[in-house]
Amino acid sequence: MFRREYIETEFKGYPSITHRLVEMVEESGIQEGVCVVNAPELTTALCITSFWDKRGLDDLMDEIDRNFPARVNYKSQVTPFDSAGNVKAAVVGRSLMLIIHEGKLILGSSQGVVLLEFDGPRKRPFEVQLVEKDLKLYKTDMKTQYMGMQDITEWLCSCVSDSGTKEGLCHISQLHSTAGVLLCDASESGKSDIMGDMERMVPTRADFKHRETASDAGGHVKTALTGSQISLPIHEGKLVIGENQGIVFADFDGPRPRTVYAAVIADPM
Repeated sequence: MFRREYIETEFKGYPSITHRLVEMVEESGIQEGVCVVNAPELTTALCITSFWDKRGLDDLMDEIDRNFPARVNYKSQVTPFDSAGNVKAAVVGRSLMLIIHEGKLILGSSQGVVLLEFDGPRKRPFEVQLVEKDLKLYKTDMKTQYMGMQDITEWLCSCVSDSGTKEGLCHISQLHSTAGVLLCDASESGKSDIMGDMERMVPTRADFKHRETASDAGGHVKTALTGSQISLPIHEGKLVIGENQGIVFADFDGPRPRTVYAAVIADPM
């Protein structure tokens, strides 16, 4: 089931499309599968983030602006906002894949799918493909450390092995708006470098508009930059990753109880 829909945006707006995605899944009747969402315009992005507090979304747009300001010396310049928007959207990402289980999207209680408008105001398209697939779903609960980097590669490999899948896909999704999932250097020093640079880009500080805690407010922004999900191939019964790579759960807040899902989807061929 493919749908292309449109939404009116404001300049530097951030409309949620969560409710519409939920409706589409219900209308499709699909019980198990995936929902792929794409933003086809160059100056819009998609992210999974908390959308209940407008101030947190203002923080997100402010921090992206601070790290990628509109400039007059872009080589691909149409307008400064258009050029900067292209860079911002490429960094945040324009495509998401969500797990459908028992007829519902798997999202955390504080998560939603938001379209980020880096130019605008415009009438923007978003494209949705709903695919019915048999999948085996796995879940792990963990307790994290503050700004911790927890390797979940071994757990994911055990999920693939348990599933009996020889060829297919493993989709990893975490359910929190202040944490990310990364495919990165598995060494402790490599993971530490990543967390250090994320903190440099989005420092934990007291002047965020979202006022729960400084680490919570900064964590929302870091999560939007790193992403909440990864899809990896399965070949000959094994998860395909680089020799020195690991799949890491990065907690940008914490310590917290955290949940990660893995959907193993077999290739029908």
